[in-house]
Amino acid sequence: MRLSRTWLVGALAFVLALTNAGVLVGVAYNRQPPSDSVLTLTERELGPQWSWMWREGENSGLSLRLQYRTEGVRNPRFADNEDWEAFSPYGAFGPVAWLDRDKLAALGFDVSTPLTAAENEGHYDRLLGRDVLLVLELDGPARAHALQAARDLVARREQEVAGDPEEKGNAQKRLQSAQETLQSEEQERSRLFIVDAGLDEDKLRQRYPDRAHYAICRGNVRPFVLRETGSAKLYGTVTAVRCESINVPQQFRAAVPLDRPSNALTVALARKQEKRPFTVQVAFGKRLEPWIMSAHAGST
Repeated sequence: MRLSRTWLVGALAFVLALTNAGVLVGVAYNRQPPSDSVLTLTERELGPQWSWMWREGENSGLSLRLQYRTEGVRNPRFADNEDWEAFSPYGAFGPVAWLDRDKLAALGFDVSTPLTAAENEGHYDRLLGRDVLLVLELDGPARAHALQAARDLVARREQEVAGDPEEKGNAQKRLQSAQETLQSEEQERSRLFIVDAGLDEDKLRQRYPDRAHYAICRGNVRPFVLRETGSAKLYGTVTAVRCESINVPQQFRAAVPLDRPSNALTVALARKQEKRPFTVQVAFGKRLEPWIMSAHAGST
């Protein structure tokens, strides 16, 4: 019996050592030069992992969460909402505007079933997601589009204030809300957008050759049926981004001034605190996995 236990412990230790060796080999291969891309990110694109709320008292590690956005689809149900800016389509969830039926087909989904009956809508709800390659764009056309949309919204609200004296009080509130949205877009919100998806890395890189503003990573998408009054449209949604969590090595932790929220209350407070600026160079390697090359406190 003692011999069997000794053999079992030894076998488990061997498997663990072999697994760790495999991980180290994979990391080394991923980081072989040259990097596939290097993005210069800030506190706008990298935030704390909110899972820390369940780890009170744990100080052994630090990881950052990649804060990405997509251009979503405006839902007509909210088109006349006075606080429309609160329903901005530039977020990280829901149907993606460019991920339409044709794009889903190019990614390998069977989209031949028409959305002409409720049971057909259910067909797409039951489809599983597919692993794909995602394109991350830093401070490019997608962000410029979101910024212009916020500016256009302010312009419309200003016209409302000037053109309807009887509703000036309500219009002024809507203008203030739009101005706050614009300020947030200009100074706080992430400039990192998912702008495309594909199955062939070489073709995507040919389409997006700028490696300082475009990174390719692995992810998952699935169909999303946007139901409107009396009709439905087929889009896709991003369900996973494989590079979402980025470990901060010990030598860079002093440069990333993130307070660790320890529970739900401190998380809520941390969300409202002013972010302290930092700049991080994140490289994506041969396996399209990210790591931090350098970091310093303060803005660029």
